[in-house]
Amino acid sequence: MPRSIPTLCGSIMGSPFSFNVKVHNAAYAALGLDYTFVCFGVEDVPGAVQAIRTLGIRGMNVSMPHKQAVIPHLDALDETARAIGAVNTINHVDGKLTGYNTDCIGAVRALQEITPLPGQRVALLGAGGAARAIAYGLREAGARVTVFNRTAARGEALARDFGLDCGGTLEAFDAERFDGVVNATAAGFRAPDVNPIAGKLAPHLFVMDAAFIPVRSRLIRDADALGCRTSDGTRMLLHQFRGQVELYTGGREAPLEAMSAALLAEIERVG
Repeated sequence: MPRSIPTLCGSIMGSPFSFNVKVHNAAYAALGLDYTFVCFGVEDVPGAVQAIRTLGIRGMNVSMPHKQAVIPHLDALDETARAIGAVNTINHVDGKLTGYNTDCIGAVRALQEITPLPGQRVALLGAGGAARAIAYGLREAGARVTVFNRTAARGEALARDFGLDCGGTLEAFDAERFDGVVNATAAGFRAPDVNPIAGKLAPHLFVMDAAFIPVRSRLIRDADALGCRTSDGTRMLLHQFRGQVELYTGGREAPLEAMSAALLAEIERVG
C-alpha cells in the first residue's frame, strides 16, 4: 500500500494535452514531492471547478477555451488575471480558489533571459489571448509596447485596453523603430514556415516567438541567421509552468532543467 495519497493537480481544457502532464510531473519528481498531475478534457466548466473543491485538488491549469469561463466560479482573482481578463491557473488554498495568469509571467521571464525590459521599445505582433497576456506583462515590466496586427482594428482595441501604442498592420512594422519583437500571431503554430515579418528583421533586435512547435519557428530561424538574440516559445511555456509549480507547491523553487528536458522530449515525441 502507498504510504500516502498523492496530492492531485491537473489541467482542464477542451481536449487532453500531454505537455502539462509531462512537465509538471517531472517537476514534482525532481522536488521529491508526492504530487500527481493529470489532464481532463472538460465541457462542464462549473462542474469542473466544483470538482476542485469537492476532491481537494491542489491546483488546476486552465487552457482554451475555458480561460474566461472559469472566472465567475472562482473566489478571487489576482491583479494580473483581473487585468488580462483570463485565468490559466487556479490555486486552491484552504478551500479558496484564486485565479492567476502565468502566461504573462512566462513571457516576461523568458524575455528577461535575453534582455532587460525597462525602456525597451517592443513591437508586439498579434492581438489575441496570448498577445493580451504578453502586452500586460511587458507594460508592467517597463517596456514601451507597440501593437501590430493583421487587422488593425483588433490591434487598436488591445492597445487601447492597456494604454499602448498601435502601429497598424504587420506590414507597417519598421525594425529601426524598435529594440525587439515578440510574435504572438498564429504564424508558427498554424504556419511554422511563415515569418510574419519576413524581410523586415535587423541584427540589433531581440526576438521572441510564443509558438513552441516547432521549437525553432521560421521567425526564430531567420532571426538567428541575422545574429539577433532570440527566445523560442519553449522558454515562455517553461516559465509559465514554472509559475504554476511555484504556486501549487507553496513557493518551492521550480526545477527548470528537469522541466525543460521533459518539455523538449515531449515536443520531440509528438512531432
